Amino acid sequence: MAKISHCTVLVNGKKYTGISKFKEKEIERKVEVDTMDGTSVVDVPKKFGFEMTYVPDKGADLDVFAAEFDGNATVIVQYTGGNKVTFTGCSLLKATPNELDGKTAKDYALDFHAEDRK
Repeated sequence: MAKISHCTVLVNGKKYTGISKFKEKEIERKVEVDTMDGTSVVDVPKKFGFEMTYVPDKGADLDVFAAEFDGNATVIVQYTGGNKVTFTGCSLLKATPNELDGKTAKDYALDFHAEDRK
């Protein structure tokens, strides 16, 4: 079995380089709820999303990158040695800059919501 060690991120057909980390968010399918006579399990609407760390090129503007994610973006993640995952209806929820220490590159932790995952 091949190990997944790298992924390529395509946003609306445009390949983005500078992605140093990528992680899919957990998908909650059911939750436990209290009832009058104990507990039960109920279905919940699925929520999809992902997080990634983006290192922009020198002089690049993060707002240009964020503008791609207006709620209509399609993100295709192609894993090396793995499969392909497509997220549709992507929106950027937040972009958090890292702490600068003079040794590492400036990067941003990006948090996304997606309407669907295939």
